Amino acid sequence: MRTQYACLALLALLAAILSLPRVAHGQRMSLTAEEMKHALHTARPEEDGFIDDVVDRVNNARRPASQRLPAAMVESTFQWARSKNTRHRFQYFRRALIIRAARIGVRL
Repeated sequence: MRTQYACLALLALLAAILSLPRVAHGQRMSLTAEEMKHALHTARPEEDGFIDDVVDRVNNARRPASQRLPAAMVESTFQWARSKNTRHRFQYFRRALIIRAARIGVRL
């Protein structure tokens, strides 16, 4: 029963995040990959690689538009995941960002 409430709460938060307005591409993130890794408690090289790829998708202007992510989207998802009082903050971040990126046509 507790797990059902946790799932419902997660879905409600994801719905709220997904309803945020979209921001134009071309902005740079104020966070570094290292800051994000530390705050999200990444534990495996695959998790570190995901963060590195996300930061590159925001900051690298040479990537095609279909592969870029808005800085505001990444930072708001990061802040939301960071607010979770759990050791699994990275999993919240990854899942929410994959969902939000798919809404704008970016596959992670």
